[in-house]
Amino acid sequence: RGARRTVAAPVPPCFMTRHMPHLFSAPGMFFGKKKKGGKAKAAKEQKSDSSDEASGATEVDLEIHEEEMGMLIDDLQNDLRKFRAGRASPEMIEDLNVRAYGASTPLKSVGQIAVRDAYNLTVTVHDPSLLDQIDADLRNSDVLNAATKVEGNRVVVTFPKSTKESRENLVKQVKKECDQFKTKVRKVRQNALDDLKAAKLTKDEQFQMKDEVQKITDDAIKSIDQILEDKSKDIMAM
Repeated sequence: RGARRTVAAPVPPCFMTRHMPHLFSAPGMFFGKKKKGGKAKAAKEQKSDSSDEASGATEVDLEIHEEEMGMLIDDLQNDLRKFRAGRASPEMIEDLNVRAYGASTPLKSVGQIAVRDAYNLTVTVHDPSLLDQIDADLRNSDVLNAATKVEGNRVVVTFPKSTKESRENLVKQVKKECDQFKTKVRKVRQNALDDLKAAKLTKDEQFQMKDEVQKITDDAIKSIDQILEDKSKDIMAM
């Protein structure tokens, strides 16, 4: 797992405390058998730790999986910045990958993106030798519905005027993106359940933790549904 990223899109100050409050009101995130302290039992604990490593964990930390789901929500909100039906903005294209020096790289790393007017963006390319390649990659992008042309050391990206049909198509793309993130959330859920199976827990602890896993999954899915609803309304209102 990588470090949690900070994105430019407005996101809740803390996804987990706002959208998953039931877990943070619980006595703790760890379930399983707690080990007793005391100097007299230090050697016994060390031996027990070695045995646990060999035969399976005695505790499961749900907060790890909850954090993964929260990071997915942040990533989704960041990705959806490129879906806009109104005025053109750099966020619509800055993270699109283009080929440069034999590798795929985000557009914002090879050029400066600026707004010319409501329907046009310009990309001032740092290395003029990349102009034609960037122009072709943007023009042939599967997610960018725009025309491109080269002007001097810049690529001009022109978006069509918004129509009801184009907005409806945009909503379909947003829904597809949200569905993909729901699949990712469910994969995290499955990983959590796999951890439970491998842990040394009582039947009651297994039941309780499975219930918690389902709660954080349901909350994440609800958050995605709300993001989809809000984004769709925003697009159709343009």
